[in-house]
Amino acid sequence: MDAQQLISEFLSSEHGSQATQALTAQGINADDAQQMLSQAAETAHAHVEEQSGGLMGEHAGKSFFAAFAAGLVRGDGVFKSLMEGGEGVLTGRVAESLAERMGIDPSTASTVAAAATPYLVAFLKERLG
Repeated sequence: MDAQQLISEFLSSEHGSQATQALTAQGINADDAQQMLSQAAETAHAHVEEQSGGLMGEHAGKSFFAAFAAGLVRGDGVFKSLMEGGEGVLTGRVAESLAERMGIDPSTASTVAAAATPYLVAFLKERLG
């Protein structure tokens, strides 16, 4: 699937709608939310392509282990902590992409990525099986 198709399907999905609502709840207008989610989906597409269809990034390092350790400390268990670690990698990539490509300050980009990435991951899990 090409990036434009993934972006379009995500934005028109229930997950995309929920992500838009999450961003508007953060005070972001609907048009800006759609642009941010498009960028997030494009970044996720590139990330998955680099991993040959997987969600773990080549720069997993600190993001993965920080989220994994946080999950363990919270008592989430190993499996759930592993999933959160992988999601943390993608969240970091989305935040970097938003900051670089859309000129959003890093703090706002991190907030947007944290709000949107769980919906994007859920969508990708459904699409990738």
